[in-house]
Amino acid sequence: MEQPHDYDERKPLRVTSNTPKLLLSSTVTSSQPLLVLPDELLTEILTRLPARLLLRLRSVCRSWRTLISSSQFANYHIQRSIAADPSLSGPRVAFHHSFEFNCITFGDFSLQSLVENPSEPTEVVLFEERPRCHEINSSCNGLLCMHGGAHSLNNSIMLWNPYTGLTSQSLKIRGFIWNSGFGYDHVNDKYKLVAVVKQMRDRKPQTRIYTFCGNPSMRTIQDMPCGVVGDETGVFVPGTATLNWVCQHMEYLVISLDLVKETFSEFSLSLKDPDNKTFDFPQLCVLRNCLAACVSHDEKTHWSVWLMEEYGVPQSWTKFASISCHPSLSGHHLRPLYIWENYVLMAAAAYSKIVLYNLDHDVFEFPVLEHTPPSNKLGLYFCIYHESLVSPPYRSLPSTSSQIQLIKP
Repeated sequence: MEQPHDYDERKPLRVTSNTPKLLLSSTVTSSQPLLVLPDELLTEILTRLPARLLLRLRSVCRSWRTLISSSQFANYHIQRSIAADPSLSGPRVAFHHSFEFNCITFGDFSLQSLVENPSEPTEVVLFEERPRCHEINSSCNGLLCMHGGAHSLNNSIMLWNPYTGLTSQSLKIRGFIWNSGFGYDHVNDKYKLVAVVKQMRDRKPQTRIYTFCGNPSMRTIQDMPCGVVGDETGVFVPGTATLNWVCQHMEYLVISLDLVKETFSEFSLSLKDPDNKTFDFPQLCVLRNCLAACVSHDEKTHWSVWLMEEYGVPQSWTKFASISCHPSLSGHHLRPLYIWENYVLMAAAAYSKIVLYNLDHDVFEFPVLEHTPPSNKLGLYFCIYHESLVSPPYRSLPSTSSQIQLIKP
């Protein structure tokens, strides 16, 4: 099987000569020389800082603003912060609640605050949207892919960075989306949405790729292999430039789309349980930057979580955890969202409920979120994103001046 493009770790950015090289010490006097930092060292220091601090540091001087505002720096920072120290990227959980074809609640909350005190109601930041018509499709590098008019033929997709407040202009879809996925093509430095689109006049759906860039485009590619089961939204795996879905023929397979070549391939979802237990309802996700799968077993006593340690190699599926079934989750399908220290954050039953599982003590927590519908209300969708400086391509605009006007109350 042809392997997808792999990332090579990005080399440190070389900063132009106007980058500040002076670091003042509290002991420096007017008669002492100032300490000089090499360009590479200054960049390495800044990329180790959280995005919320870097936004303030842009005011230090013009050259710092130029550096921190560059797309190269933003891409390097988000990749490094997520891989090295998740707390630097401030992982947050975005959500929307849909009811009767309208998004009636839209907001986010801090994952860290949820984990640190799950027994107390977690503070939620709500966003006001006029009109209320956008839903979260997926996320990548701190950008949320927002689907507007999802239940009509006059629908569209746009990108939004909730942290900086920048949005892209919308790309028209003009058709019903069956399956979709959003990710980053690192070779061409472009964000892409793949969607299986059905129009009223078409006999069969088309698989299209929409590219967000200065000159946005749409092109039709080879049909996505049929038989997708479970989540209709493809899982983007960092470092591979691939989107992934589960399909079922004689066995469960992973359908992989290479966003660089824009071609499909597949490999087996062969989970070799030492107890020879069969499984069903696999839910793909990303944990610790690896493709992962959560499956339920026929005896309904537990779920198991598996990590693919080497992408595209079925023999590298390794069991990460076995999770005992909880009475209140009976009949639910779990999809892990994130691992924070010894906790696994999971969404249950088509994302309508969010739960925490303590790996060390085999204990579930059921957090309460402020300003949200009851957790058993259908249509509550959760998505992990990271605080980042990445700007949406294609004419980035402040959210307050964009077409959808997302405003923190």
